[in-house]
Amino acid sequence: MEQKKILFVSHDANRAGSQLLLLQLLRLLKERGIPMHLLLCSGGELEKEFEEVVTITRLYQNNKVAPTPFTGKILKKVNLYKFYEEHTVQKGADRVVSELEMQNIGLVFVNSIANSGVYHDFLKFLHHVPLVLFVHELAMSVKMYSHEKHLAFMLHKADHLIAVSHAVANYYVKKYDFPPSRVSTFTLIDHEHIDQKLRTVQHNLLEKTHKVPADAIVIGGCGNAEWRKGNDIFNWIAKRVIHKTQPLPVYFVWIGAGPQHEIYTLIESDIRLMGLTDKIILIPPTPNALDYINRFDVLLLSSREDPYPLVVLEAALLEIPVVCFEDAGGAPELIESDAGFVVPYVDISAASDAIIQLILDPALRETLGRNGRKKVLERHNTDKSVGSIEAIIQKYLPLQVSEQQNQ
Repeated sequence: MEQKKILFVSHDANRAGSQLLLLQLLRLLKERGIPMHLLLCSGGELEKEFEEVVTITRLYQNNKVAPTPFTGKILKKVNLYKFYEEHTVQKGADRVVSELEMQNIGLVFVNSIANSGVYHDFLKFLHHVPLVLFVHELAMSVKMYSHEKHLAFMLHKADHLIAVSHAVANYYVKKYDFPPSRVSTFTLIDHEHIDQKLRTVQHNLLEKTHKVPADAIVIGGCGNAEWRKGNDIFNWIAKRVIHKTQPLPVYFVWIGAGPQHEIYTLIESDIRLMGLTDKIILIPPTPNALDYINRFDVLLLSSREDPYPLVVLEAALLEIPVVCFEDAGGAPELIESDAGFVVPYVDISAASDAIIQLILDPALRETLGRNGRKKVLERHNTDKSVGSIEAIIQKYLPLQVSEQQNQ
């Protein structure tokens, strides 16, 4: 009998935290021979990398086929255009369902609450199989990326919930009464893969691309630009720090802010009106993010809310101290008092003072950075995390795993 597979569900393939984490997880599970398939609800620049690891069904392809211009005019005249659209969408949906049914799915693994609508409306034919939900979101993201009805339904159906931090776990237990006995709290970072990538990192990419001096002290931020990430807060802190540390060569660099983001024009305008265009650098989303992060002296997590961002773990692995806000997510659980500074929520003055202290004390930066790497390796051991996920999978879908499977 053919072994049942796990259907992983991703809302898109954009280069962002939860998608990158899922890509790491799929790579590691493939090494263990776990049989799996991916439902990709929308595209993105990571699509090719997903394709190298796992077979994919694309929900967004061929769901809507436009008629020829001439046929479209006729259909509109006889009021059949809407019927045509609905018919072609249904044909596309039927194709995807048929493709998924051929995969022999025995467990659904939903990555992110952003998939709650797809699970509720589209995956009805799989509502009878066990569901594991990997959550990366807190209240702001829940409002932005899910419908209350859809999320409540998915949480009700979920057999197990994996939360990336205690802050996230507590949110779903308290807000949605999710049973604590069915919650696991851990995240995943493939530190060996990151260490391997660091061996070929471009150490002077920032100097080459933005003419930053070699002796610059770089305060970095990272993430797709949006209000939740606090790009405006990042700029306010930058203005204060740069003013107070003159004439030191202090630069602030944000990776992940490009013209494709709604607030980009506002961010850029603020920087220009502050007179800091040469000192606050915006870099669009890039596959070379680690090359830039490697150049950071301090990571400033300016987020109003961030469950447990991958960049904090990457920075810690790179021995970069972190400044973050308390009550803004899970980062303080790692940073504490020995891997950076946790300051009061959106306290511009306190965050600025912490960064200035780190700028003026390279030895302190080194000590806190070393502590951060040590804690990531101790608390987020890759093999242990993958083993925990495999144990959860085995609980709901016993697998006969071998090295030959899923090749």
